[in-house]
Amino acid sequence: MKAPSVADLQRDAVVAFAHDLVIAALNRQMHAPDSKFVTESLRALVKAIDAAANLGIEMPLQLQFGDDRIHFEGKPLEGPSLQARSLLRCCRDRNIATLSFAPGLEIEEANRFFDLLLLGHNRDALARGTRDVVLHAFGIRHVRVTLRSVADPSDRHRSLDPAQRALHQYQDLAEVMQKNHLRAHRDMELDVDDTASIVEKTVGLLDEPSLLLSLAAHDDVDRFTVGHSVRVALLALQVARSLGADRDQLVHVGSAALMHDIGKSKVPQEILFKQGALTPEEWGWMAQHPRLGAHILLEQHHEVDPRAIGAAFCHHMSPNGRGYPDPSIPIAPSGISRLVRVCDVFEALTSVRPYKRALTPVEAYAVMFRNLPDFDPAWLHRFVRTLGLFPAGTRVHLDDGSEALVVAQTECPENPEVRRITGPGGSDLVADQPEMVRIGVPHEGHVHRIVGVNTHDRCIAVPEFDPAEPQVLTQNVHGACLSTSLAANVVPPAK
Repeated sequence: MKAPSVADLQRDAVVAFAHDLVIAALNRQMHAPDSKFVTESLRALVKAIDAAANLGIEMPLQLQFGDDRIHFEGKPLEGPSLQARSLLRCCRDRNIATLSFAPGLEIEEANRFFDLLLLGHNRDALARGTRDVVLHAFGIRHVRVTLRSVADPSDRHRSLDPAQRALHQYQDLAEVMQKNHLRAHRDMELDVDDTASIVEKTVGLLDEPSLLLSLAAHDDVDRFTVGHSVRVALLALQVARSLGADRDQLVHVGSAALMHDIGKSKVPQEILFKQGALTPEEWGWMAQHPRLGAHILLEQHHEVDPRAIGAAFCHHMSPNGRGYPDPSIPIAPSGISRLVRVCDVFEALTSVRPYKRALTPVEAYAVMFRNLPDFDPAWLHRFVRTLGLFPAGTRVHLDDGSEALVVAQTECPENPEVRRITGPGGSDLVADQPEMVRIGVPHEGHVHRIVGVNTHDRCIAVPEFDPAEPQVLTQNVHGACLSTSLAANVVPPAK
């Protein structure tokens, strides 16, 4: 793999800064201004702007804020935008077009700026007639605010294409989980009806699953494991839909999957987001999150579907009830709980974490089939048949050097239908090159093959091993969401 160019490093630095901005805003909305979580996230934001400056990015670094996306130099930042709904709304309500950040920004200054940007009673502080005076009075010298012009219609009234609708729906799913985790953390009532309503809207988008699942691949902002819960829900909905589940059944499945990790809202954040190995005491805390989640759902004054309570309690249990937490009486997990279990482990294995790399789907399947007693075999086989070896939304490399996005499965799990993003060797697509390609089917005398898969942080050659005899990853899957050693023996890609 060739070394990244300066342009690649600069782009990554901008994305990292935007992610840190979203995380800092989420922390600031949840915690007191002097909380260590706010301080730590603001410290990361300050370091990110300095890192961007050191890479030669023009300063101040200016981000543009539309109604549904954060942009840099006119190009959307998809990943940071996915969980930025509340930040985008604050900017919209204050008619903010751009925020510009300069090196020298300090933690206290950033904290004061978030007071102006996020708190409801300061909504008019950044208005056109008062903005400069207020910024000066608050000692904010390294952040500049540009407002939308009076005639700017923004993008709120234009018709939405399928990709735009998918983005909005993903943001809705992430936001409802952010709110529910915050409410659970503060011992407040969850918004159960709103959750079900948003899942129901999501069901209508499942005719284009690659749009939602490809967005999930960009989501690196993991507040309260919100991104993980959204991805688990999307996977569970896809599998249930493949079995012909009706709309009501899909809402039950999606809501249960979306809420399965609500118990993590009660786990101390220093444990939840720890980047090193957990101590036995910390593991004890983490292992309680299924019990805590079921307790939260049982305490709601609004009626909660028992299947959602079961999924929260049982998603780390095997079909025979082994796993954690250890119930006081024997329990047989429900069908939805067993489905969520499969989706939960697959998502944990294939997502990047601070302590591990993301695995390709083929590698994840190898781990899961090696630990087959930990799963309901019917659900696991259905999962593989539905998603294929290369699930919808996966970015892949073809044998001619072109990049493509998996959009649909065929009757052969290793031969999906893909949409090419580039031409051969990474060149631009030209008019006579087919955009849609079916892997394994001859086209103009050539049979395309998938030779590599892009994860969050690397490009991996499709492994040449039998999934029945995996040569990587021996960690027991009950620790899939937590283990620091899960991917330790995956050989890094060649430089």
